[in-house]
Amino acid sequence: MHYSVNRMSTLLVLAAFCGISSAACAQSGEMTKRWSFQGKNATVEIELTQFPHGEGPTSLQIFSQSESPRSVAEEAEFLATVLDSLPKMGTNAQSLDFVILRLNESEAIDRVASCAAASKQWRPALRAGSTAATYKLVTAFLNDCRAYREWDRIFAAHGLTLKVAGVEKVILEPFSKTAASCPPGAECTRLRVPTDALVQINIETANHP
Repeated sequence: MHYSVNRMSTLLVLAAFCGISSAACAQSGEMTKRWSFQGKNATVEIELTQFPHGEGPTSLQIFSQSESPRSVAEEAEFLATVLDSLPKMGTNAQSLDFVILRLNESEAIDRVASCAAASKQWRPALRAGSTAATYKLVTAFLNDCRAYREWDRIFAAHGLTLKVAGVEKVILEPFSKTAASCPPGAECTRLRVPTDALVQINIETANHP
């Protein structure tokens, strides 16, 4: 059973309240399994949360205890290990509903920053001060610029596709704090771009309409 996108806001708020690890708000009957991987800059934790009899969503949370940036490429390999391990636990990868994580990876941040700098809608949205419009654009940037593109082949191997459903708690900082190159013709000197956010990525079967 896949949980619909319209539950995204509730799930993101829950994750933000409880912390990125679901262990902080364990519920009766909830089952979790955690993997730890050593990345170049940080230890990366991936936690599976599932409920018996489909009573709740089946999800993955990715987090680290340090503030050091993670790597999308490293996470892809870590996720490959996790997905390959699921059948041994009696869990089908296609039962996964979503991944929750913070936008922390240097590659993803740079890709989103470049997308924002090239966007004709981004600066007006910032001037208008509309949180809804800003968050919608950040979601679009994550999808359109394929911020987590290294993950695609890992999930495709299990007949799955990924799509960012939404973001919360977006943090904006100067473009100069990223390692992204300013797109030709863009003015990036005083531009603020997303450098952190709580992100939900929905997981669907490849033949999902």
